Amino acid sequence: MDGIFVISFLIILVGSFIIDRKMLRTTGTGNQITYGLSIGLILLFLILKYIHVSIPMPSYFFVQVVSPWFIRVLGI
Repeated sequence: MDGIFVISFLIILVGSFIIDRKMLRTTGTGNQITYGLSIGLILLFLILKYIHVSIPMPSYFFVQVVSPWFIRVLGI
């Protein structure tokens, strides 16, 4: 099911890019750069998922590093 979700998400992403292409021609450079960076980041994450590279998420960092430190500081 995970592969089906990724393929569906990629199809929706490409469709969205095709629809937004007309809008991107009239927007400013900042919007175009932000849109391009977000599309690139999404594609990078999808590629990394398929080559089985684990990306640490912020919640994992919080639970593993910040939470134990915070509990020691509070003395709980």
